[in-house]
Amino acid sequence: MQRNLILTILGLCLAAPAFPQEKETQFAFNNYHRYYNEARQRGDAEKEKSIEAFRASFAQHPYRYHSLDTRLSAQECLAQLTADGIFSGLREQEEQFRKENAFQKPYSNPQAEIGLFVADAFNRIWKVADAYRKGELTEEQALSGKVLKAILHYGGIEAGRPNDGPRFHASCFAIPTAAVNTYFCYLKQMDDAEGGKGGTLLQEACDMLKTIALQAWIQPLRHDETDGNVVSISRFRNHVWWVGGNALAYRSLLPVAAMYRSIPMIDLLAEVCQRGISMTSQTTYSDAFWTEGFTADGAGWGHGKQCLIWGYPIDGTSNALKMLNMLKGSPWAKNLGRDNVQALLNFLRGGAWYYYKGYRLPCLDRGSYVYNPTELSIPYAGMLDNLIGNWMDSFTPEEQRELLQLQQEVKKNRIMMEEYAPGIYSGTRWFFNNDDLIKKTPDYHITINMASVRCDGLESAASFADAYNFYPTDGMTLFQRSGDEYFRIMGGWDVTASPGVTAREGMDKLVPVENWRGYCSRSNFAAGATDGGSNAVAGYIFEKMNASAKEGVNDKGNSEGLNEVLYGFKAYKSYFILGDYMVALGAGVTNKRPELDGEIRTTIDQTAWTDEVFSMKRGKMELVASGTHSLLSADGTPLWLVQKGKFAYRILPEYTREAFVTCETRPTDWVKRNKVNEKKQGLPSEARILRLWANHGQRPVDDTYGYVVYAGRQMPSDELPFRVLQNDTLVQAVCSMDGKVVEAVLYPGNKGLQAEGLSLSASAPCAVLIREEAGEIVVSVTDACMNAALKGIRIVLNGREIKVPMPQGMLCGKPAVIRVDRMTNQ
Repeated sequence: MQRNLILTILGLCLAAPAFPQEKETQFAFNNYHRYYNEARQRGDAEKEKSIEAFRASFAQHPYRYHSLDTRLSAQECLAQLTADGIFSGLREQEEQFRKENAFQKPYSNPQAEIGLFVADAFNRIWKVADAYRKGELTEEQALSGKVLKAILHYGGIEAGRPNDGPRFHASCFAIPTAAVNTYFCYLKQMDDAEGGKGGTLLQEACDMLKTIALQAWIQPLRHDETDGNVVSISRFRNHVWWVGGNALAYRSLLPVAAMYRSIPMIDLLAEVCQRGISMTSQTTYSDAFWTEGFTADGAGWGHGKQCLIWGYPIDGTSNALKMLNMLKGSPWAKNLGRDNVQALLNFLRGGAWYYYKGYRLPCLDRGSYVYNPTELSIPYAGMLDNLIGNWMDSFTPEEQRELLQLQQEVKKNRIMMEEYAPGIYSGTRWFFNNDDLIKKTPDYHITINMASVRCDGLESAASFADAYNFYPTDGMTLFQRSGDEYFRIMGGWDVTASPGVTAREGMDKLVPVENWRGYCSRSNFAAGATDGGSNAVAGYIFEKMNASAKEGVNDKGNSEGLNEVLYGFKAYKSYFILGDYMVALGAGVTNKRPELDGEIRTTIDQTAWTDEVFSMKRGKMELVASGTHSLLSADGTPLWLVQKGKFAYRILPEYTREAFVTCETRPTDWVKRNKVNEKKQGLPSEARILRLWANHGQRPVDDTYGYVVYAGRQMPSDELPFRVLQNDTLVQAVCSMDGKVVEAVLYPGNKGLQAEGLSLSASAPCAVLIREEAGEIVVSVTDACMNAALKGIRIVLNGREIKVPMPQGMLCGKPAVIRVDRMTNQ
């Protein structure tokens, strides 16, 4: 019977040299029969009854209904169907595929196109079935021979595609979703077919829908032992395609389990959903349930160690919770444990830092270049509502009050939660799994997105999403008061002049790519130290590399060998936040490829030019005209550059040879930056940009820079409230003028810091923040190399030894904060 069905399918897919291989089709049907038969072998009356309830529910409520993507009406879809089950609107494309033998080419480009083609066909079939479900078509229309033949025809193409080529996206998400929903639209007839009724064609169509729907569990093959048993915990671990959002958010797993009446599948899903609500980190990467999702620092990873906090991590957990909602009242019902609750609270608190006044932070996903001028709720708003509506009994009374208050602030798009301790929702925070230092106040927001080999960068997907995510984790430094300063200009800014980044100029040389891991630094050194208050320090060693070149990356994209403008220079970069001032220091800036065109420059800011810009020297204000001007006065007197209502900038001339500012109007190309903008109305044709930068020239060797950004509302003083203690490749350090705050980054090989009235050393490379407070010294120390074997760091301050234990386990890399009496070590 199975052999005859396969031959029938091959015949329906046209007797041509390029018809799908019988081997691949046989593989697909073998899996169908295996897992369908295995489901029959597990008996449990209560669970079987619950499965029937799920089936009835899916027949009334389509799963991932928003993915039904076709502009055609059901009547138009029917009208296009020929008697042999082929959509006339797709025939020409199919014939071209056959002419090129594309169906059997295991290469990315043709298989991606074929996936979209088959998904289009199955969405049309689903459209017809859904119209029948809603009573808009008769059974005779919706289950005519040509509809059933279409299921066999396009299902045969899909089942026969090569498994040694890329089968991601369409084959595991869109097509199985359409197939399983089509099945449930025809549930009565499918039940008949499974009972041997309804005729051969209906029975074969039923078999095909179950075969294609199973791809949600099968595709893409991992080419490891889990391919031998997809209904296993190991299937949903340790692989980018099978964790986080890619595991639970976009696959129609539970409907397929109900389609198969599979108790083992639902047993497994219940466990995966609960265990997936957890945290991971670099030091627990191999032991954590998921290698993506929530990170221990309060943010999240997706597609490797990328800080895609609003994408895969939240999608995976949100859908785990939704699936657990569906399982409530069934034998598979689960309660959230304390580990689940702690992971959720940690993410809700941490995620609030990556959102400001109605806007998510730029450059945290591959949709940053999508033009959106309006405020939106924080992306986890729906998940928060779900927790409050369905899971409140899992939280303590105090936690419940926190969730309810958070919900109120989320509704206002203003999340500060000011009564909570500094560092929880506001103040300063080092996200140690993601190399991010953030300061958040009601008045302004500062983000410093650094890089190390421990993290990946930010993915680009030129064919359908952001095409220019080349620099987001290169020390991108963002200053925001309204939350939209960068989103409004990114369609026209110079990408090689991304704010805070040291890079080679050459916007015209950038080639858009698909890079699923982004770019990072070769160095393992990155650290930020803070106690959560108004002060913080961070630093890293930057030498750019393609994160796709790391060992074990299985989704490299097409970026290899392209864009040499990105590489070939090095810098030691640090940041010091003292109240409303941020000091940035750079040392060791060296161009290792001076033969390449383009000067090396450090961009201080590239932001929206929204109001008047002034230079201020000795209290005298002077309007800055359009064009390019030096930031260094002719007589060497320091000057401030101030944008009204925004931020003030100042060069430290002892460390900066050349620096410039330009107020310019640039043309935009939003569609080139992200193709999604093709569907946007009212795209601005130009962007008004304020850009400031330090210029290192064509051949810098061990060059330096230094600048200050003032975020307060008052006019900054000519007299700076701090002094730079050292700026080289061993130590970068700053202290307040009163000496009560000391901040330092101690690089490998350093011999400590010696300055007027101050000596400081550490037993390991680290970032250090020391401040005096009410008779105490508060010491914050972060291991810059995330050394899991390091139990503590010994700080020696003015001859006094202070031992600081380092956080262990998943918290390795987190700042350690201790308080000691000013007079003793207690």
